[in-house]
Amino acid sequence: MKLSPFLLAGASAIFIAACSQGEDSIEIEATMPPAETADTETAEPETAEPEAPAETPVAHAATYSIEPTHAFLSFTVMHNGLSEYTVDFTDFDATLDFDPDAPEASTLTARINPLGLNVNYRADYKAGHPDSEYDTWPEALSKDSRFLNATEYPEITFVSTSVTKTGENTGTVTGNLTFLGATRPVTLDVTYNGVGSAPWYGERSLIGFDATTTISRSAFGQDSLPGIISDEVVIEFSGEFLENEE
Repeated sequence: MKLSPFLLAGASAIFIAACSQGEDSIEIEATMPPAETADTETAEPETAEPEAPAETPVAHAATYSIEPTHAFLSFTVMHNGLSEYTVDFTDFDATLDFDPDAPEASTLTARINPLGLNVNYRADYKAGHPDSEYDTWPEALSKDSRFLNATEYPEITFVSTSVTKTGENTGTVTGNLTFLGATRPVTLDVTYNGVGSAPWYGERSLIGFDATTTISRSAFGQDSLPGIISDEVVIEFSGEFLENEE
């Protein structure tokens, strides 16, 4: 069978067109950019610069007074050799001249009201002591001549005479303690706890101390109830001093 020249020409045209389309497809594929892969590296996030450490506060060289809402003073004796009996003073104040660069030059004066006591006495005092002239045990402990005798001696005082530095934050304060009308030298072991501040005090410094000493009550003329109350009395303080306003 003979093919028509028209059929041969049409077939040739279709073949040429098909080849042309294949070449165009190959060229397009060759020019496409490569797809990103999972191994493509990502940029490292920038890290913030570390903050500079806060400056350590330094106490001002100034005159300070007890901050009364954060100060605690107590004395402790042994009772019948069986337990430590602790009494808190609730009315006391102190003035401190303090220079952190020259702590040995510091001076301290303190005043205690022996009528201001807090005693953990959970009983009816009058029921147990019907003949007592006092209504409560704190009143008896304050006013009775066998104890603090506040009616005759309404104030206990301490005035420093020297300060010695014994360590980076420790020292001793020696001074004269006046109690029951007698004045005797006493040495306090002191720890300086550091300096702080509070926004409501503005630029004024707050400094903290712990102090302790042991005295002999008989050295001040109090020798009542031997064997029931120990002669040794441990005195402890922990509290804050606030820089005085100018």
